[in-house]
Amino acid sequence: MRFIPRSLAGRLRLAAAAAIIVALLLAGIAIALILQRFVIGQIDQRLDGQVFAIAAALQHDGDGKMTVTPMLNGPPFDRPGSGWAWQVTGSDGELVSASLAGLGALPLPPVHGSRFHNFPGLSKLLGSLDTFGRPAPADGPGPDGQALHWRILAAPFDKQTVTVAAAAPYRAIYGPLREALVPLALALMALGLLLFGAMLAQVRLGLRPLAALRAGLADIRAGRRTSISTDQPSEILPLVEEVNSLLADNAEGLARARRHVANLAHGLKTPLAALGLALERQSTKPADGMMRSQLDLMDRLIRHHLSRARTAVLSGPARASTNVAERLADLTGMIANVHRERGLSFHVDAATDVAVAAETQDFDEILGNLLDNACKWARSSVTVTARADAGHVTIDIDDDGTGLDTAAMPEVMRPGRRIDEATSGYGFGLPIAAELVELYGGSLELSRANSGGLRARVILPQAL
Repeated sequence: MRFIPRSLAGRLRLAAAAAIIVALLLAGIAIALILQRFVIGQIDQRLDGQVFAIAAALQHDGDGKMTVTPMLNGPPFDRPGSGWAWQVTGSDGELVSASLAGLGALPLPPVHGSRFHNFPGLSKLLGSLDTFGRPAPADGPGPDGQALHWRILAAPFDKQTVTVAAAAPYRAIYGPLREALVPLALALMALGLLLFGAMLAQVRLGLRPLAALRAGLADIRAGRRTSISTDQPSEILPLVEEVNSLLADNAEGLARARRHVANLAHGLKTPLAALGLALERQSTKPADGMMRSQLDLMDRLIRHHLSRARTAVLSGPARASTNVAERLADLTGMIANVHRERGLSFHVDAATDVAVAAETQDFDEILGNLLDNACKWARSSVTVTARADAGHVTIDIDDDGTGLDTAAMPEVMRPGRRIDEATSGYGFGLPIAAELVELYGGSLELSRANSGGLRARVILPQAL
């Protein structure tokens, strides 16, 4: 069984709760002992006053016996069985309070010894000091079994030494003590609840920067930010700086990998596609078929390794995220400027919170090629709509041109294939866009638009 929680919050709560409980218990015990000492001190003062009064009032009556004034038998020493009592014993006889009438003097318990009596050489001195004009404490049972607290004094009387003692019942001590301890316990419980509440608030406040750090890392993973804010407590700031440094190194590695991928793509794919197209147009010998198959094999190998390189880069710690509405606004503005002599109008319908899990550079290349293709064939307008659904973002680009036959749609997706030679271009825009979309796990589909022109539908994964 695991008693220590795994979470920091749980450990802090457990440690603070244990400390609060121990502190309250120790405080309660200490306060109870102090109250007990105070109450016993008050009882001792009352009993000592009775003892001194009796010792001072001792005298002989006409028969030579000890006697005291009747006033010393006042309450509470006048009630039998109350536990309040006094007595005087000596060689001439004994005197007892009215509460002990008919019982006589009680056997006195031994007085309490001081803890300093165990030290050699001090026992005799302290023993004499203890009895020098000051009553000594003692505890023992009364006549009816109730516990009594005594104060005993050896006092000189005439030519002898008499023992003057006064007693109080222990209920006179623990009754007031119990009445004081009940509200004290309630007060300590209330204090404990307040301390527990303060502890929970303190733990929550103290660990809030960790929650903010976790949220920052989640934003980085989702592509909403590239680094963690450095507005952190001094204890967490070194960790944040290390994480930001690691993210910067990863971003730099990602940029280098992307440059290598782009260089390889432009250095190999385009010449291979052009060579394959030229070979297909000028094929007259049987050997050309073998060359064509080898070119296709090289193209597949390049596509395979480019896909693996891009997948490895994009699966790193920094997940790509591109806001669709923002990029469409920039791209349509740029494309409109390129085709400004045609006077085309653009209609964009995209929510501002829709984002795709794709690098901005790749998204611009995909949509840029599709928008440029739509502008080449549109008569007057290009319509772009984007919507998010079930973890994917669907982007439709419609033009109001003449459209494209269904049979010709697969043909234009092949590199270098063009349906209309009169229109400028090299036939690589749609294939490049399709390849980039596929590398992100999406798809590019061509169909007829509601306006009669061509619809290019791009489906990309939605950013988290």
